[in-house]
Amino acid sequence: MSRLRRTLAWHIARRPGGLVALAIQYGHMRIALDARTSTGYGSRARRGFHGELDVETALAAAQTAARLRDATAAGEKISGPAARRALIGATSIPGFEGALTTPKAAAKFLARDGLVLFDNPDAFLICAFKRDTALCDPDPGATAPNQFACQLGCGNAVRTDSHAQAAREHADRLDAKAAFVPQPLGDRFRRTANRFRALADAHDSAAQYAEEAIA
Repeated sequence: MSRLRRTLAWHIARRPGGLVALAIQYGHMRIALDARTSTGYGSRARRGFHGELDVETALAAAQTAARLRDATAAGEKISGPAARRALIGATSIPGFEGALTTPKAAAKFLARDGLVLFDNPDAFLICAFKRDTALCDPDPGATAPNQFACQLGCGNAVRTDSHAQAAREHADRLDAKAAFVPQPLGDRFRRTANRFRALADAHDSAAQYAEEAIA
């Protein structure tokens, strides 16, 4: 059962809104409402499933940081209000991810407010999560964003050239779908597509190389 619990945590931690999925799956809405302090499965201690979820969330965040570090080192540009902070976070990840495989170490890693990076592929951005500037209404003391409630204009947003390209590709897919659905839905698809293209254009106009952004 421990192995199954770890496998489930791996999948949940790597999707936006994972705690909501967990709550639906197990029928405990209090998990989504208060993931850090709820009684969970019979105890307030940070162990059991919450501990496993912390480990997988920390590992996913470390992998996001490593990907950002590698992408900018390869020449990708970066934009967003949290770009400098994200680059600092990307260079401060543990050299060996095995250091994050205990709940205690994972909790310490996630507690670095403002320096932990969360990939949000549905919003085509990375969240350099900082509670005070988050617009996703995180719980007090939260160490991760409400990724399902990501808001435009958030001070934690970071985008790379890859995010901008993915946003444009998604916009093209929406335009293609719009031609085969009723007009009201098609118009909604086109408006959403234009919004994603605008995000990509904003990135292109503001993007900097890592050396410039961190200076």
